[in-house]
Amino acid sequence: MYSHSSLRSHLVEQLAGQNAHVGLDKAVAGLKTKETGIIPTGCTHSIWMQVEHIRIAQHDILDFSRNPDYTPLSWPEDYWPRESSPQSKDQWEQTLAAITTDLDEMVDLVKEEENDLLEPIPHGDGQTLLREAMLIVDHNAYHIGQIVQLRKIMGNW
Repeated sequence: MYSHSSLRSHLVEQLAGQNAHVGLDKAVAGLKTKETGIIPTGCTHSIWMQVEHIRIAQHDILDFSRNPDYTPLSWPEDYWPRESSPQSKDQWEQTLAAITTDLDEMVDLVKEEENDLLEPIPHGDGQTLLREAMLIVDHNAYHIGQIVQLRKIMGNW
């Protein structure tokens, strides 16, 4: 099997998310927990809701990528938190830590040369590890951009 080492390196770099845009760490740096629950006028989600959505969706993509017993979530209700604010600073920090942990686990899957990036995932319907890694890159970048925009609207960017 061809190792796709260059492709793996590029994917890992993109998963780190800091080439063409701000990464999540910078997007949420310096926020007070109270600020994460504000839904600015004309917007539909708070920063908390965006971050928790990133966590949920990324974990779901990771689970699908490696779990032959994967059970899909229901769209959209299972992918968005119901509350606009975290219950506590600890919940906020745990969510950020979970995003990092799951992202690191996806990076490990991509780096593992035994995992063929182009082989269809057996329990899927044509998806590949390459596609799932790119989906995380795209999805996270989109919502991180929304977080930055929310901060600009709130005047704390």
